[in-house]
Amino acid sequence: MLYCIIRWIALIFFKLFLWFRVKGSENVPVKGGFIIAANHSSSLDPPLLAVSIRRSIHFIMRDMLLYFPVLGFVLKNCKTIPMKRHGLDLGAIKSALRVCEQGGVLGIFPEGTRTKDRKLKRAKPGIGMLAYKTKVPVVPAYIEGAFDAMPRRVRTFKRHPVLVCIGKPIYFEKEYAEEQGRELYQRISDEIMRQIGELKRVNAGNG
Repeated sequence: MLYCIIRWIALIFFKLFLWFRVKGSENVPVKGGFIIAANHSSSLDPPLLAVSIRRSIHFIMRDMLLYFPVLGFVLKNCKTIPMKRHGLDLGAIKSALRVCEQGGVLGIFPEGTRTKDRKLKRAKPGIGMLAYKTKVPVVPAYIEGAFDAMPRRVRTFKRHPVLVCIGKPIYFEKEYAEEQGRELYQRISDEIMRQIGELKRVNAGNG
């Protein structure tokens, strides 16, 4: 319930102050589990992605964010999966796998952290691992304009158009037949980032 309330408040806010638009909504699966993966350049990215699709998203986020008083309360009640920044967090991985297995939507920012210069960074192998193990499609998304509205280390935002571009689901049937391992995971992650980059190339400047 809290997720839905915050989502609608955020949607109205973004529409009024960031001229928020979505392109490619028809590419979002209406049922079944999938992973939605987007570039990460601003603290606004999670709520922007959440209001871009009608289905609820379970975001994987750094556990340290839960220690902020108000933000922590919101995150705990908004379907987030806290993950330790260092080391292998098996509990978080199991929770992420369970979301997809139960037909839910998992939200990930493959780069792992916000960019400092708006340029796309290489993806971590984690999303490749999750895509391989869950066998669900990955929906790429590119968020244009969030860096201008609220870049890293800035706590206030300025009015700037924001566009979320959603691409067609990516399937990795060929990779499923290969032996799992870090090299394969990284290859899957690289392909996801390549398609996010293609969305940027096609839509850059339209935000």
